Amino acid sequence: MKYSIPDKRELTRSEIEFLTHLFEKEKSEWTNLIGNLKVIARCGCGKCPTIIFGKTFDSEIQKGNLIIDYSGKGKNGELIGISVFGTDQMPTELEFYSIDGESEITVMPKIETLEPSKYKVD
Repeated sequence: MKYSIPDKRELTRSEIEFLTHLFEKEKSEWTNLIGNLKVIARCGCGKCPTIIFGKTFDSEIQKGNLIIDYSGKGKNGELIGISVFGTDQMPTELEFYSIDGESEITVMPKIETLEPSKYKVD
């Protein structure tokens, strides 16, 4: 599977709300960046809601460090890991993954289920 597939677009309203919630709690200095972020790619699986950010649609994909590590619950109660990667300047990726490794993650968890992760990925 490829790491990512091109997907050049603006953030959706639900993505903006999700990022705003996480940044206000964990990285407030990034909150004002949300309006300028562009989606430049998505996960190579093509199914999950993982997205990769750039400053422009022509930005190169940057590898970031893990900045925010949360978990939430999907619509069927499955545990979803949420990772925000970034550089010193900006977020680079919003990743969603199955904590149990068995659930297929196709939508973002509900914001009210989010909490700092107590699950450690091996």
